[in-house]
This record gives sequence, structure tokens and C-alpha cells, in this order.
Amino acid sequence: MTSKSFTVSDYHELLALHRALLEAKFCDEPNDLDISASPIISEMHKKLVKLLQEIEAGKNKDQVNHAWDEWLSIDQSRREWQVALTRARSERSWADWNEAQKKKYVYDLLSPFILDEEAAKKFIDSVR
Repeated sequence: MTSKSFTVSDYHELLALHRALLEAKFCDEPNDLDISASPIISEMHKKLVKLLQEIEAGKNKDQVNHAWDEWLSIDQSRREWQVALTRARSERSWADWNEAQKKKYVYDLLSPFILDEEAAKKFIDSVR
């Protein structure tokens, strides 16, 4: 473990990083398949979105939270869902995983989006 750190605090740099993570996780033809469902990337991306929400909340909290909540909600109509579904269907270990492992993978794969239990089940059923 290292004690070095990397800090990004400018709003526009944070937003650019968020967009870069989205592109890396949900591009149609990935170069590195490990990025999409990486638990580390998943957690970093969720923290980044939370920070962006906090920064933007200073503008008009209710309006900003509503916009983010709407954007973070995902279902099969979203492009990102379809890209993630393609990734999950090509995951070699999928058939060997139990339900808990599949669910963890799906939550990481679709991060930073928020899935409820029903959406996660629908996604898992769609992979089969």
C-alpha cells in the first residue's frame, strides 16, 4: 500500500473524470474487459457521483437531486443496460456463479447506476 495520493477537486475535472469512467465502463467495444465490472472502479465511480451531487446541490438542491436520481435510475431502455448485458453474456464464469456472485457482478457492472432488487433480478434473468 502506498501513501501517495491523487486529488481532483475542480468541478469540471471531476465531471470529466465521471464521463471518462462512463466511457470506459460502457463503450461498445472495450479494450480492457476488466474495467466494466471492476469492484474498485465501481466504488470509485459511486464516490465520484456522490461528490458531484454534493457540489451541485449548492445550486438548487431539490432540482439537482431530482435530476441525478432520474439519471441514476436504470432499466432495459438505457444504452448502458444493453452494453452491460452484452458484457455479462460474454462473461465466461457466469454459469459457474451462484446468485449472490451474479448479483454482486451486476451491481459492479452497472455502477454508478442504482438498481433495485427487481431490476437486478430482471438483468440476471436476461443474461441467461
